[in-house]
Amino acid sequence: MSPVKYILFITLIAGISSLNPVAIDIFLPAMPAIAQSMAVDPGTLGITLGIFTVGTASGQIIFGPVSDRFGRKPIIIFGLTLYVIAAIFALYSTNIEELSFIRFVQGIGAASGRIIGVAIVRDLYAKERAARLLSNIWTVSTIVPILNPFIGSALVHYFHWSSVFLFMAIFAGTMVLLTIFFFKETSKHKDPNALNPQQLFQNFYQISINRTFIAYMLIGAVTMSSLYGFLATSSDLLITQLNQAPATFAWQFSIVGLASLTGSIISARLSIKLGINRVIKLGLFITGITSVSFFLLSINGIFTAMAIIAPFTIQRIGEAMITAQSMAGAITPFPKHAGAASSLLGFFRQLTGASVAILVGYYADGSTLPMAIAFLFGGLTPAVIYIYFSREIS
Repeated sequence: MSPVKYILFITLIAGISSLNPVAIDIFLPAMPAIAQSMAVDPGTLGITLGIFTVGTASGQIIFGPVSDRFGRKPIIIFGLTLYVIAAIFALYSTNIEELSFIRFVQGIGAASGRIIGVAIVRDLYAKERAARLLSNIWTVSTIVPILNPFIGSALVHYFHWSSVFLFMAIFAGTMVLLTIFFFKETSKHKDPNALNPQQLFQNFYQISINRTFIAYMLIGAVTMSSLYGFLATSSDLLITQLNQAPATFAWQFSIVGLASLTGSIISARLSIKLGINRVIKLGLFITGITSVSFFLLSINGIFTAMAIIAPFTIQRIGEAMITAQSMAGAITPFPKHAGAASSLLGFFRQLTGASVAILVGYYADGSTLPMAIAFLFGGLTPAVIYIYFSREIS
C-alpha cells in the first residue's frame, strides 16, 4: 500500500470508526438543554448513553459474523444508513422514552463502524503490525472527539438542541458516500457458513474460551469503562453543578481528547519497538495511579473542574495506549474469523461500558463519587486481570 493510499485508508477507517464519539461527544453539551426540554433529571438523561451503548453492543455481536459472510463493505453501508435514519428520527423525539429507543437503534448502526474497522485491519495485518495500524487509526479518530464538544456547544448555542442529531446524520451520510466510492473490499476469506447457527455458535464458543482472547478482552473492556463513567455525568457535574458554560465544557473535553490522541501516538510509536504487552503494562501503570488519585480527591470533597479534568486527562493517555494493543492481541489468534472475534470483543467492551454508564447515571447525586468509583474500577481491575493471565499472554 502506497503512502498516499495508506493515509487515505486510515482516514476513511477512522471516519467510520468515529460514529460512536460523534453520537456521544456532540450529545454531551446538549444534555442539560435536552433534560430541561424533556423535564427529566440530567442523571436520567445520562442513562440514555448507556442505552445507546447497549445498542452498540447488540449490533457488534451481529455485524461481525455477517461481514464474515458477505464482506465488510455492504455491512458498513447498511450500518451507516441505519445510523442516519435514527439520527433523523431523533430530531423529532419529544420525550425520554422515544429518545432512548431511537438512540438504541442508532447504537446498533454505530456498531458497524468500529467493529468492522477492526476486522478490516485484521484482514490486512496481524499482531504488532495490526496494533500499529489500529493505533494510527485511533490517532486520527481521536481528533474527532476533540472537535465534537465545540461543534455540539456551538449548535446548542445558536440553534435548537435537535441540531446535534442533524449533524450526526450529515456526518454519517458523508461516510456512506466515501465508503461506496473509495473503499475496496478487504475480506479474502468469506465464510459461507458464518451465519449457520451451529457454525456461528461454534465460532463464538471457540473464540470465547480462548484464554488469550479472554485476557486481552477483559483488560481492554474494563479499562475503557472509566470513559463511560465520565461520559454519563461529566456534563451534569461540569455544566450544571459547577455552573459552567457549554463552551467551557467543550474546551475541557478537548483537553481530554488531546490526551487520548497523545496516548494513541505513543502506542503507535512503541508497539513495534516494545511489543504489545510492554505498552499495555505502561498504560496500566498510568491508569492505576490516576484512578487512585481521583478517588482520593473525591472522598476528600475536592470538587472542582481541575480535580475532575486533570486526573481523567492523564488516565486517558494510559487508556488509549491500552486500547489498540489489547484489541490487536485479542483478535490476532483468529485470522479466518476476524469479524466474529471483533464482534465478540466489541460486544463485551460495549456491554461493560454500558453497564458502568447506566450505574453511574442511576446513582448520580451531584457529587463526583459515582464517577470516581467507576475510575477506580477501570484503573485497578485491569492490572489484576493482567497479572492473573500473565502466563497466557507472555
